[in-house]
Amino acid sequence: MSELLAWFSARTAREQFLLKAAAFIILGGGALLASYQGASSYRTSSAAELASALQMRDDLAKLKSLEGIAPAAPVPSNDGSVRGIVVAASGQYGLVPARIEPDGPTGVRTAFEPANAQNVFQWIDTVERAGLVVSRIALVRAGEGDVVQAEATVASR
Repeated sequence: MSELLAWFSARTAREQFLLKAAAFIILGGGALLASYQGASSYRTSSAAELASALQMRDDLAKLKSLEGIAPAAPVPSNDGSVRGIVVAASGQYGLVPARIEPDGPTGVRTAFEPANAQNVFQWIDTVERAGLVVSRIALVRAGEGDVVQAEATVASR
């Protein structure tokens, strides 16, 4: 550091002024650029979060409007096992299981082929009315409109 100070002191007053001005411009410009990038990033992420929240609000309003339309269907006849209830209820709503795997001693993990989201919600309602618990559900949009691909973990209470 002392060598740098000695070199700087050896410069004329005009050169020292120009070096200080250059350092000020570079550091000030860097600070302005960093603050602009931060604000731009914040604005972009905020816009994405707002769009997501508005979509969720619209989806919830749509679900509330559909809430009273479909009466609760009775639990279909089954063998009483978790797997049996899951398969029977999925057949009732036209859901095609892509895979069904055991998940612990009293549960199953299932994935469905792409289907209407309303059918998936009705399936969840039927399975839970049959005395099971849907502990995890993942819905991913799989096409136009309300078509989703669903995966769920279901266990007995």
